Amino acid sequence: MREQQLLRRALNINFSNLKTLDLAFLALFIVFTSVATAIAVPGPYGSYFNLGEVAIYLVALLCGPITGALAGAVGSSLTDVFLGYSIWAPFTFIIKGVEGYIVGRLGRPLSFKRSLLAIVVGGVWMIAGYGITAGILYSWPAVIPEILIDIAQVSLGAFIALPLAFKVNRALQEKEN
Repeated sequence: MREQQLLRRALNINFSNLKTLDLAFLALFIVFTSVATAIAVPGPYGSYFNLGEVAIYLVALLCGPITGALAGAVGSSLTDVFLGYSIWAPFTFIIKGVEGYIVGRLGRPLSFKRSLLAIVVGGVWMIAGYGITAGILYSWPAVIPEILIDIAQVSLGAFIALPLAFKVNRALQEKEN
């Protein structure tokens, strides 16, 4: 029963009355996103393919827009710094934060259609944001490879996070009954 309560609390952080345990859960979601983003393959023009979308989508769908935004913004931008892509970090903070917020806002309550729509809208935001950023930082020819990498990230993120979110949600509902 205690683990059930902890899991419920982790998925429903109350930002108007944060407790130490809430901050610990938020830190775990940020680290989860950072580690997933660090699983990366370098690409052209200072970009890299990573699994960060899996974490952002999963956290946002299960925990909501604010937790999704914080995990996406802080976890992903910290990894940019750690991996030597510091020039991208301020852009990542905004792009991934808004992406997490969009997915968390549009994807709840959890249903397949809502979640898929949320990931598509959040993914389009992310692809556009990084495309524009690549054009500004490097040159407009850098936009095409960036967009292709980002489409692959969004697709893989959706492919992994959608079924996982529903499995976790179903497991929670079964434990309640």
